[in-house]
Amino acid sequence: MEEKGVILIFMRTVVLTMKASVIEMFLVLLVTGVHSNKETSKKIKRPKFTVPQINCDVKAGKIINPEFIVKCPAGCQDPKFHVYGTDVYASYSSVCGAAVHSGVLDNSGGKILVRKVAGLSGYKGSYSNGVQSLSLPRWRESFIVLESKPKKGVTYPSALTYSSSKSPAAQAGKCSRVIESKPSESINARCVLGDSGEINILTSQAPLVLAIF
Repeated sequence: MEEKGVILIFMRTVVLTMKASVIEMFLVLLVTGVHSNKETSKKIKRPKFTVPQINCDVKAGKIINPEFIVKCPAGCQDPKFHVYGTDVYASYSSVCGAAVHSGVLDNSGGKILVRKVAGLSGYKGSYSNGVQSLSLPRWRESFIVLESKPKKGVTYPSALTYSSSKSPAAQAGKCSRVIESKPSESINARCVLGDSGEINILTSQAPLVLAIF
């Protein structure tokens, strides 16, 4: 009987030792797996978003992307960078000049979010933040300027896509052709800027003078 008791005690000890070994091995594997996952997550890094930089003279209409973040340089308050409209700007405007006019940026530059919107039947000029914007009868495309706070789930381009000017006249900022009609006693002229848009100008019987900025 004593021998049986000793054998049972021995077997219980062996079983308990094996259970302890299995538990210990499981814990080791668990800790190793967690550590391995942490190392893997450290190695897989998301690509860093690079904000494209543009010059003060870049117009929104030259950029094809419908929504983008850019970095403007300092000095875009200069009046030679023309802006058309207030709050909502014609795409013929300087992107960075409009950003200063809207108050999103000051003359020291910085990052902005630009969103394209539909064209308007008219744009009203105003003086704001050291920038005098101009009025425009109508334009095919508009844009607004916001603070550079990316939307969740939206991927912004690290490189902008620019449109190419097919018409040399449009590239030079001149009328490629003028279409005139004579309703009543007035002359209604349409200045066509290549493929970029057109400006309606209503004049009297005086000689027609077109000024494209």
